[in-house]
Parts: sequence; C-alpha cells; structure tokens
Amino acid sequence: MSNCRQKDFFWGAIIGGTVATLVSLLFTTKKGKQLQRQIGDLCEDIEDTVKEAFSDAKEKVEETADHVGKKIAHKAKHDDHHKDK
Repeated sequence: MSNCRQKDFFWGAIIGGTVATLVSLLFTTKKGKQLQRQIGDLCEDIEDTVKEAFSDAKEKVEETADHVGKKIAHKAKHDDHHKDK
C-alpha cells in the first residue's frame, strides 16, 4: 500500500470512527452529564491519537531529513574528491 493510501486510510478510519461514535452516543438514552462526559472522553482520545500521529509524522520527517542531509554531504564530499583529481 502506498504511503498516500495509508495516510488516506488512517484519516478515513479516524474520521469514520469518530462520526460513528458520536452518532451512537447522541442517539442513546443517557443522562445529559453522562453523555457530556463520554463525548469529552472521546474528544480527549481523539486529541491523543492526533498528537501521537503528528509526533510519529514529525519523527519520520526528521529521520528523512537527516538521511537526505547525510546523502547530500556524502555526495558533495565524493564530488570534491573527484574534482581534485
């Protein structure tokens, strides 16, 4: 599965799960305070999931940038070595 398709699936699952959960919570017969607490808990869970996904993405970007930087430095060193000959 391509990276773009994985990202689309991830966000689709998050949004779909959130909508399904909110709809089920809103159509159940529960006391107002209990419903508010459940929605608040759900929002906290979503916030945690988004923060974790952002942190993972940030880490991958930093690793990729580091890798690319090392490749560029290696290529520049290699090119300088050949230019001197």
